[in-house]
Amino acid sequence: MMAGTTITPLFQSTTNATGQPIVYPHNGTAEVQAFLVEMAPGEKTPWHQHPVPLLGYMLEGELTVHQASGEKRVVRTGEVSLEAVDAVHYGANEGAVPLKMIVFVVGLKDVLFTTEAEKPASALS
Repeated sequence: MMAGTTITPLFQSTTNATGQPIVYPHNGTAEVQAFLVEMAPGEKTPWHQHPVPLLGYMLEGELTVHQASGEKRVVRTGEVSLEAVDAVHYGANEGAVPLKMIVFVVGLKDVLFTTEAEKPASALS
């Protein structure tokens, strides 16, 4: 490491946001992706799920994640979110400012990292 370099830990866990143990996909060719997600206030995603691990770092704003179970959590600026695998949920920008989040996917080549899901019958939103 070079003199003057600072490393600030942001996140470390053996489980994801819903308490599932982290499991890396292994049935195919590994592929890592990174992208920027931007959402205006009031925007929300459809109900969906992820077949592989996703890790997001919130640059600006906040994202409210609504689980099919009725639970919700808020990811705020500077926080990290490790999404649950195969758990039906949706995300919404319920804040007053646009959000910007960098998302990292530990996935498989030619396998979608997000698939749409039906709105659960138990869901209120």
